[in-house]
Amino acid sequence: MALSSTSAICAGKTALSRTQNRPMSKRHHRHRLSLGVKAVQTPRKPAETVTTPPASNEDEKEAYPFEKQYKDYQTGYASVPGLAYENQGWVTEIEGEIPKEMEGTLLRNGPAMYERGGFVKSYLDGDGMVTSVAVKDGKAYFRNKFVVTEDFDEEERTGKYIKSSIFTAADPRPFAFGQRLFNDLLGGDISKKQNGAYNVINWGGSLCAVDYKKPYALNPDTLETIGHGNCPLSSTTHTSHYRTVTEPDGSRRLVAFINEVNWRTNHKNEDGTEHLGTTNAVFYEFDEDGKEVARREYPYPSSYVHDLIVTENYYVLFDCPIKIDFKKTFTDYLTQNACLSELICEDTERQPLFRIFPRRGADMKVRTAPADYWCYAYHHVNGFENDDGDIVFDTCTWDKFTLYFTDITNPNGKDNFPRMKLSRFIIDMKKYEAKHYLLSDIPCELPITSWDYTGEKYEHMYLSTSVGRKDGVNGPMQALTKCSLKPDETTLYTEEQWIPGEHKFAMEPFFVPRPGKNLDEDDGWVVALVHDARYEDSDFGGRGTEMVIIDAKKFSEGPVARLRLPKYVPYGVHGSWSAEYVAGPPKPDELSRLEELKKKSGNAPISLGHGDIIQTTSRKEVEELDLRKVGAGIGGALLGITALSEMVGQMGFFQ
Repeated sequence: MALSSTSAICAGKTALSRTQNRPMSKRHHRHRLSLGVKAVQTPRKPAETVTTPPASNEDEKEAYPFEKQYKDYQTGYASVPGLAYENQGWVTEIEGEIPKEMEGTLLRNGPAMYERGGFVKSYLDGDGMVTSVAVKDGKAYFRNKFVVTEDFDEEERTGKYIKSSIFTAADPRPFAFGQRLFNDLLGGDISKKQNGAYNVINWGGSLCAVDYKKPYALNPDTLETIGHGNCPLSSTTHTSHYRTVTEPDGSRRLVAFINEVNWRTNHKNEDGTEHLGTTNAVFYEFDEDGKEVARREYPYPSSYVHDLIVTENYYVLFDCPIKIDFKKTFTDYLTQNACLSELICEDTERQPLFRIFPRRGADMKVRTAPADYWCYAYHHVNGFENDDGDIVFDTCTWDKFTLYFTDITNPNGKDNFPRMKLSRFIIDMKKYEAKHYLLSDIPCELPITSWDYTGEKYEHMYLSTSVGRKDGVNGPMQALTKCSLKPDETTLYTEEQWIPGEHKFAMEPFFVPRPGKNLDEDDGWVVALVHDARYEDSDFGGRGTEMVIIDAKKFSEGPVARLRLPKYVPYGVHGSWSAEYVAGPPKPDELSRLEELKKKSGNAPISLGHGDIIQTTSRKEVEELDLRKVGAGIGGALLGITALSEMVGQMGFFQ
């Protein structure tokens, strides 16, 4: 099977380069273990019911710009059948060669099942499925396994959705209007389903999946869910955004954070005035053994933040200008015409702000620097302190607020399409002002750099980018792009874009450094999963998934290897590259347990570890939001609304 040629955009000029198309290696009988559940309740949608976009006449007039591309792109959001879809085995279809010196595991997490018993949830409310590709000695082993949260476990037993979710307007609870009025708004009990779907990371001997604030420990050999509170990294409450930094002594740390809003307590400003609501930002640092070695808490005015930047001396957050939509809260939310995330809207009357928190020493004062450019920023590239002591902050900026990331997760080529820009801010640490510089207007998101350069002066970044612009509309997110600039400059010196194919769409990239010392920053590989909307040998309605490995120094030449994964994997949210080889082929203990389960289950599908979840969930975060003692009436309603806002303020989706 021939794969599409690659194209590159280098330094603003379009150049077509072709790689030699080699056929995939001959298929062998794949070692597949079909893993399901002890009593499978999840709907098993037959592959034949998943439709493939019909082949279209290329000369046919489009109803809107990039119509065909957007229809292909949207096929990557198809829900999978659930636990019966779990799979593992060697990757046998490979074009090119996996670098022999590459060793580690690509980890991805994202919503994968969002249909149950006829009830359809929004994509971002789907149940998390971790995908791993373990690479060693030129070979790759694949696994995909659901994150079995307490809520997922209960839904499997009952065969239906039970709790409401953040991004879905429809509510599965009985008497939903009353639940939303008396329980959510008046009572302030806005606990939502935990789906464990937004990131996965392996650090200090702990493999964890996490959603908007709650991590779950996973078995590093099998990806089985162990549970919340099983290890230090899964025992705190933090978002799904991390940074890894190098300390002055050469040791490494993982930095995580949580941003919780208390709308019941006003923040007292230095001038004696008060600000409605107080945010409590908590930053955690874990050493290389996974032990929590630092925790710093800071109160500051209520805000919505999403990601963080860590430099040698500071934590930096981007405070998005948002407010509560009270009208929608008391109308559309009650009638299931709006979900929780839609109750937050743009606040065009205030500037975006940078919140700067000291990382070391006794100084606990939070500094604020307003930006001179009105925007939103969710996923940041990197940041560092320059020679003048100012902070350089690189990020992807949006011109509108959308907690659902509609331009990416639900684009239609009309109202919703990628508009993001690559931006650099320089924060003057004497005047506390942030000046904006546009680096690129090619829509971009999901940025990554070499983790060895986090918080330090760096030169190279890798992003998911849009392809094409027509009649004022940008094409869907499809390509991978390498952008480079000098640390002390505000202009890119190169911008290379690799397009995976006409019907293929790259997901979030990751950088894998080449083993060795004293290497260049970009000496390594960029790896990513790629959705194939027209896979001819698909068993899931024409859908397929590849993993690509690109030499970062020869980026525009395209992959040195393409790996065809055994199963279709929906678009994920976030993930990481683990330098430690985890989730490889089954060890004797796993094989024996699988064999025993097969004997007991007969022909029914099985799911290793399902039912063994350790439910040690701390309910502290829920108790802090519990306003039921306040009572009903107008006061209770307003406090309930602020509790809803509190939930949104701390979740910052894609965290």
